[in-house]
Amino acid sequence: MSFEYSPFKFLRNLARGREIVGVLLRHGFDDLIERIGLKRYLQWGKRLFFRRDPAADSLSTPQRIRQALEDLGPTFIKFGQVISTRPDLVPEEVIEELSHLQERVPPFPGEEAVRLVEGELHRSIDVLYAEFDPEPLAAGSLGQVHRARHFDGTPLAIKIRRPHVERDIERDLSLMQEIAQLIERQIPESQVFDPVGLVQHFQRTIRREINFLREARTMEQFRRLYRNDPNLHVPKVYEDLCTSAVLTMEFVDGCRPNDLDKVREYGLDPCAIAAS
Repeated sequence: MSFEYSPFKFLRNLARGREIVGVLLRHGFDDLIERIGLKRYLQWGKRLFFRRDPAADSLSTPQRIRQALEDLGPTFIKFGQVISTRPDLVPEEVIEELSHLQERVPPFPGEEAVRLVEGELHRSIDVLYAEFDPEPLAAGSLGQVHRARHFDGTPLAIKIRRPHVERDIERDLSLMQEIAQLIERQIPESQVFDPVGLVQHFQRTIRREINFLREARTMEQFRRLYRNDPNLHVPKVYEDLCTSAVLTMEFVDGCRPNDLDKVREYGLDPCAIAAS
């Protein structure tokens, strides 16, 4: 693939670009930074702003990759989670380490959640829901979930996209693509892992994921397909209370299938669940 390096993306996002390169350097990827020519973004005159963390020397390469992705935040954590599903391209020891990626993302304030929902659905929260709990039930890198209640009494789960997350993701995707292109050009042996292809695959995945209307349509399709299956319940989606940034669905209490104690508390047989 022909590629001419241009600094425009890094210059346009200089602060984030420096942050990314600084994290890579801190976690011991200084050789990578040197080979692809990004060290210039850490320097002012002859002074280097970031230093390698001595603790990185005691960690394996997969461990350092995971820690770097966690430090770089939601977009890069999602990238790690996506590439951990590609055993055809990524070594097994890296996939194993990436399975431990943690999303340490604090929730955004309840009043901000209310403002976002009202702005998306163009009505007061009191008109939209009989009850709305401003305290988030769970928070992730793309959004957070709040409990609510429909006027017909149905308990609801409201998934709300984080403010500015689309802008931040597009900024990071642009920089990730630039880095992947540099890696393929400057480090020929990396082509076996297809860095550009991995980033492009991730771009398609995360852009679908941040569109909650796509998720709503998929859930409704599954609900129709399995409506007669007594072993499967797909939460109902309230399409009139959904946008690309807000997803309103029936709340269903439950637990992870590998939480055996909780499964037994529900009076269920783990073996029967596994068999189904």
